[in-house]
Amino acid sequence: MAAIDMGSNSFHMVIARTECGEVRPIQKIAEKVMLATGLQDDNTLDQEALERGLDCLRRFAQCLQDINPKMVRCVGTNTLRKASNGNEFLRQARKVLNCPVEVVNGREEARLIYLGVSHSLAHDDGHRLVFDIGGGSTEFIIGKGFDPVLTESLHMGCVSYRERYFADGKITEQGFRKAVIRARLELTSLERSYRDLGWNSVVGASGTVKAIKNAMIENDWYQDGIDLDGLYKLRDKVLSYATLEDIDIAGIKADRRSVLPSGLAIMIAIYEQLGVTKARFSDGAMREGILYDMLGRHAAEDVRERTVRALMKRYSVDEAHAERVQNTAMELFHRVEKDWDLGEFCQGWLKWAALCHEVGLVVSHSGFHRHGAYLLTYSDLPGFTRQDQKIMATLVSCHRRKIRPAQLDDVLPHLLEKVRRLVLLMRLAVVFNRSRRDGALPAFSIAVAGDSVKLTFEADWINQQPLLLADLQQEQDIWKKIDCTLEFE
Repeated sequence: MAAIDMGSNSFHMVIARTECGEVRPIQKIAEKVMLATGLQDDNTLDQEALERGLDCLRRFAQCLQDINPKMVRCVGTNTLRKASNGNEFLRQARKVLNCPVEVVNGREEARLIYLGVSHSLAHDDGHRLVFDIGGGSTEFIIGKGFDPVLTESLHMGCVSYRERYFADGKITEQGFRKAVIRARLELTSLERSYRDLGWNSVVGASGTVKAIKNAMIENDWYQDGIDLDGLYKLRDKVLSYATLEDIDIAGIKADRRSVLPSGLAIMIAIYEQLGVTKARFSDGAMREGILYDMLGRHAAEDVRERTVRALMKRYSVDEAHAERVQNTAMELFHRVEKDWDLGEFCQGWLKWAALCHEVGLVVSHSGFHRHGAYLLTYSDLPGFTRQDQKIMATLVSCHRRKIRPAQLDDVLPHLLEKVRRLVLLMRLAVVFNRSRRDGALPAFSIAVAGDSVKLTFEADWINQQPLLLADLQQEQDIWKKIDCTLEFE
């Protein structure tokens, strides 16, 4: 197995094998890519940053040649969430790595971080607060055991804060204080809910926390954990330097010096605003969480199943009908998957979308497919990437009434043909279950050629089903508008 974390500051890759259900890392590689420094005022990544990222992935790819692409997952975070030209980078990254390359939302990133951290620590019966200071964002999680309870991602990171408060390379007490105050203001959005739940222990993850821990140990400021007094001593040491280039502190590597003041300011703000007294460091991080999440997807436990079932319950979905549509969609899928070259990811998108196709009914019956698409796009759905959510939303948006080309705009170009064909299967599954009653599907065959579908029923059967006949005739007209053909007899 392999996991790649495309962070705003560094790209990390871990290659591991599974033994007795546990992940055993055999190789770890990290490179400073500083992707966030290439983010322009118009939220586009400049060419130099894009090339740094792709060059790094090309080196990573050399280590992946003997690993099944299905067992490799590459995930982007804050900077690629923000970059308006991020899709172009993802497209090129897929070619380089020959595996899925995705971007996760902030709370999904937090969940994966917690999964990695919790598997690296001894079991703790109480609540645990975990924070991870990245290059563009900082994630906060309160969890118990392996289960996150509260997750949040805030727009503050060691690279973005360096660009804002130490942009000229100078270190000043005023700039440092502004960074701490700004971070404390960001933290007010979660302070009450996190303090109300509380925690028994605190754990920090990521390179920033590791560097701060190492510096405190080397300078005899470490007292069985990272405490606020030690952070203040490190702050005073940092402020004794005039520029970022001047920093020379034992325990701090050369490539970490430029982001040390900004990362330290964020960490002090966390302690001051949330009342943290002491924290430990964990080597576990998002990349390990990705590996454990992959294990869940290939075993009985799949967080996506829990997420979808919770969503259905929250929006009072008719589960029996949703499962009827899902079962029909899966039967159609398996009959055409080879001819249409549909893979495992396509099966998942269709499966989950079929279960969720009526979530929008809780808002309004009129246009519920659009309401459902909105909910799937903007809800926090643990286990799903942003791409997953967009495609599921597209399938739900297009499962009834007219199909407009604009509804497919969010689909990446290389997936457009597959998603359009999944839409056709979704619509047929809904049409076949219009009566909302249990019962075996009629005997039929389905043949596909390009974007053409032909259904063949038993002799004269379809003429005895006036409702289904009318629905299929209407589908014929709708499919023509997107250059697809439906025939039946």
